[in-house]
This record gives sequence, C-alpha cells and structure tokens, in this order.
Amino acid sequence: MSERYVIIGDGIAGAAAAETIREEQGYAEIAVLTDESEPLYNRIMLKTYMKGKLPLQYTRVHDKSWYEERDIELELETRVVDVDTEDNTVRTESGDTYDYDKLLVATGGSPRKLPCDEGYDNVHYMWTMDDARKMREVAEESERAVVIGGGLLGIDFAVVFAEHGADVDYLIRGENWWRRGLDREGAEIIHEKLEEKGVNIVTNTEVEEFETEDGEVTAAVSKEGKHFECDTVAVAIGQTPNSDFINVEKNDRGMIKTDKYLQTSESNIYAAGNMVEYDSPVFERRLCNGSWDHSEEMGETAALNMVGADFSDEKSCSEQQSGEDWCGRDEFDYVNTYGVGHFDVQFLAIGDWDGEPVSRDYDAEGHYRRLFFRDDRLVGAVMIGYTRGQEEIRRMIREKEKVDDREKLLDKDYGK
Repeated sequence: MSERYVIIGDGIAGAAAAETIREEQGYAEIAVLTDESEPLYNRIMLKTYMKGKLPLQYTRVHDKSWYEERDIELELETRVVDVDTEDNTVRTESGDTYDYDKLLVATGGSPRKLPCDEGYDNVHYMWTMDDARKMREVAEESERAVVIGGGLLGIDFAVVFAEHGADVDYLIRGENWWRRGLDREGAEIIHEKLEEKGVNIVTNTEVEEFETEDGEVTAAVSKEGKHFECDTVAVAIGQTPNSDFINVEKNDRGMIKTDKYLQTSESNIYAAGNMVEYDSPVFERRLCNGSWDHSEEMGETAALNMVGADFSDEKSCSEQQSGEDWCGRDEFDYVNTYGVGHFDVQFLAIGDWDGEPVSRDYDAEGHYRRLFFRDDRLVGAVMIGYTRGQEEIRRMIREKEKVDDREKLLDKDYGK
C-alpha cells in the first residue's frame, strides 16, 4: 500500500520536498496545499520585477503542468486551518480534509505589521507575488516614500522606490543597515551605494505614529517627533510564523521546532523553510535561516528523511535520537548564504553571525570583510566587494576547522 504524503506550502521548500519524494517513491501519493493563487515562483527575483527590470513571467518556476507530469496533486488557494495529529488529517478553510501518513509543514511566515498601522491604504508589506504586483504599481506612482526596516527586504524596498524616481527616506532603527552582521564601518559602504541611488538613510530612528488624512498616511513620525512626509510607506520589519494551525512544539516566537533531521515533536511531521527553528549540527546551536538555497536544501533533506523514516516502534523523535545515525537519516548541515545584488559591489553573508567578530576595510577599494568566530572555529563571514575565497570559507565552517590565526583569513590572498 502506497504512503500518503501531504505538504503544506508550495514555496521552494515545499516544492523541492514534493519533487524529492516523487523521485524516491514513484508510487507514493503526494498532495501539496497552498493558500497562494500561483504555483511556485522565485521570491528572490520579485525585487528585480518590482524595479521594472524583469517581466513577471520570468519569476515563475513551475506551472500546473509541472505537478501534473509528476502526479503531484496541487491545491491552490487552499488555506489549512487545523491538523489533527492523532487522526493524521489536515482540514482546510473550506472544510475539506486530507489524510496523511507523513506531513511536511513549509508555510513560512507573514510580514510583521507596524503597531501603529491601523490598515491604512498606502502602507504596504510584501511577501507574495500579488504583493509584488501591488508594490511595483505603487512604486511607479510614488513621489515621496518612507521605507521602514533595516534588513535584507528593507533595502530591496528602498532601491525599488529610488529606481522608480521617488524621493526615499529609509528609516533604520539601529545605527546602521543590517546590524545583525555588519558594524558601522562595513555598513558605510552599503550606505554610500544607497545614497548614490538617491536614498536618504536615517539611522537610530523608530516610527512611533503616523499622520493621516482620509485614511492614508501623509507622514511617519519618529519617537523623537521628527516628521517624514510621504505618499507611500513600505514596511519590512520581519515576519511572524504561519504556524497557528498545528499543535507541535514551538519556540516563544511561534516558530516550529525541529531536530537536526527536521523532524518535529510529532514523529511523522517534519518542517522546512524559513521560520523553522532547527538544531544545526554544523553550528552546534539552534538556528532559523531563510535564504532560497537554504530552504530548498531543507525541503530536500526533510523529504529524504520522511521517505526513509521507520516509525514502526511508535517512538517519539527524542527517544529515537538516542541511537547513532538512527534509520540512516540525513542531518541538515547546510551553510546558509545571503546576497544583495543592487550595487556595483557584491554583498555576501555566509553562515552564522553570532560570534566574536574580526573585520578589515580594504582602504578606498569599497571592499570589506568581517569574520565571526566561536572558540577556535570560524562560523560566519560577511564579504563586500571582494568575495574570492567564499567556497573555502564555507568548507572551513562546514568541517569545523580549527583556526589558529584569525587575522590571516582577512588577507585577500587567502583562499586563492
């Protein structure tokens, strides 16, 4: 009798998992449920579309026929509202139910809303293709925009509005952009590139309220009382997990927790993609990452483990892990990478940025490197402008190589 796999979510993690299961089990029943109206598309390419430099169709990865050819049941515009972990059933908003033997949750997150946003017509958030369509229309018409959020999506918004000719005030709560991995010295290179595009960067600024007229925001007001006039506001202050529909172990932010095999507290339920907290065997701590490649690898790894898992003894995840390499399963040991491609210098962030940093600014070349260490090993890197040696850095991180001379790794000749 063939097994029934249900995958909730058709982002890259869910789609990669469905493809992997089909490759491993040609006879399995596979259903993919998603609340989106489109099959898989590349979220990373949406920023290029929003800038007006890529037709929307080139962001699409799969069409419906891709699923049909692989005998994968795809249900679009299908929102899951409940998972019964005892009966192994998934229930949708329309009342339909799907039985499963193994379940993968790959639902990601939704944009976190500003506390002062009361549903104003010209305050925008972006995550889906529909959001990107709207954001591009808005950017084309905007004359003065406020962008809020000092992360990787916030910088996308700032560049999109600037390249459509709007005056942009980019408000960052901390002292510099992406302070998760950059100090002021490194961030200054990115700040200068933004300013060259006409973006006004305002650091150490947090929005407390909006001034409004006829249901629209006319100015963002900081805690210090400074006014930033605008006809549009774009917000990127993080995400909240889409996990309310399932009762498995979660962290205090609502992220589903897994072990290093991506198995949840329920033995036949796995989770993958962004907004999942997993136990990393590489970094030896619990992490949450969300780049495209990272999520794709997560989906593939979860699928291989779902196909190979043996639950005949009905033991829980934690009990089974007492054995060595139990069930022959794959640990999720991927080294995450983020990139920003808006400028004439490349920005690349690798691994984990929770560690002791050492950095070097290579004079006036617009090149910069920051490395992160825990104990005697390299765990992360940020590279701007000069990215040679990145594969060697990934190898050292993955293999947990001992580092005696930290400064040597900052030399440009290292890794050639």
